[in-house]
Amino acid sequence: MPQNRISLIALLAAAFAVVVAACSGQAAGVGSDADSGMSSSSGTLPDGAPAGDGSSGSSGSSGSSGTLPDGAINPDSGGSSGSAIAFTSAVQIIVEPSDKGQALINAINGAKTSVHMTMYLLTVNSPFYQALVAAKSKVEVKVVLNQNFPGGQGSNTQTYNGLIAAGVNVVWAPAVYNFTHEKCVIIDNATAWIMTMNTTDSSPTKNREYLAIDTDADDVKNAEAIFQADFAGAAANTSGKLVFAPINAKPRLLALIKSATKTIDVEGEELSDVDLTNLLAAKADAGLAVRVVLADNTPTPAQQAAVTTLKAHKVPVKSVSTPYIHAKAIVVDGVGAYVGSENFTTGSMTGNRELGVLFNTPSEVSKVATTIGTDFAAGTAL
Repeated sequence: MPQNRISLIALLAAAFAVVVAACSGQAAGVGSDADSGMSSSSGTLPDGAPAGDGSSGSSGSSGSSGTLPDGAINPDSGGSSGSAIAFTSAVQIIVEPSDKGQALINAINGAKTSVHMTMYLLTVNSPFYQALVAAKSKVEVKVVLNQNFPGGQGSNTQTYNGLIAAGVNVVWAPAVYNFTHEKCVIIDNATAWIMTMNTTDSSPTKNREYLAIDTDADDVKNAEAIFQADFAGAAANTSGKLVFAPINAKPRLLALIKSATKTIDVEGEELSDVDLTNLLAAKADAGLAVRVVLADNTPTPAQQAAVTTLKAHKVPVKSVSTPYIHAKAIVVDGVGAYVGSENFTTGSMTGNRELGVLFNTPSEVSKVATTIGTDFAAGTAL
């Protein structure tokens, strides 16, 4: 064998050994919270969807993980994992229930070139589904759809088959993630709707949801890159300001909380991550005004432990039953905020495909802060 070929083989073998060693040193610690859904007292959300995102259960903190629980290498492992806080000011917030999702429907109907959707739950009886099918005759429509729900609670198969029959270009989300819990619609490659809301019939009418309409060019570019990668089943090697799970979501949300000097408001369907819980407790101990609003669910042991910790540090925690708290939002000092699909659980932040945005638009931060305040005032103390 020629000497240069032997040298090349040796070099490739050495590189492969380095990769294997690096991966084995990053053994996943996502934990069992990746496989169990949080159930409400009825076991389902108001729209009949499986509750939660399949991410709450274990209270263990995983930290940074380069592999997922099934041992598959994280396809995004080359992306940005930094915890830098970078806000966008080009965001408008819609709080649901208000317009019953009509603004999003109008945006889909008004698309000029394309509608690209990544969605955890899309139901065939929803106006969003109908708008997608109608748009297909005028513009490019592509959908990345989560397949199964936690605990064997069904799938999006009916929706998938319906979209195929209607000629819509739809693919199942990459199986490497625990769940694709992202809820994003990109219109004309110019606007990214980054949401807490699933596209069901009742999500915009019965749930507390936040829809962030993001026109920041860099954010839209990165959201589109993530979409295209997931549509192709490829690595999403992108960086930017977005809160992007499983790559940077946990460090960026922790960094947002760490940045607070006066107040922290948290509103979420689920909260059980140990690091996030302990940081909120530490901030309260430091004299900040911290308050938490949660959904009126039967808590998992992990969430009950988190609530117990928060209360021990004099953090008031309240639950709200109406509207159903499907929100995932944080406001710090009344000047910076997060809205996105990430729940405040280890599995959601480190094992799912999720997308969120950090913003500092004064009027829009105020909308979220005011809504959390209203929900907190109406809630029941835990």
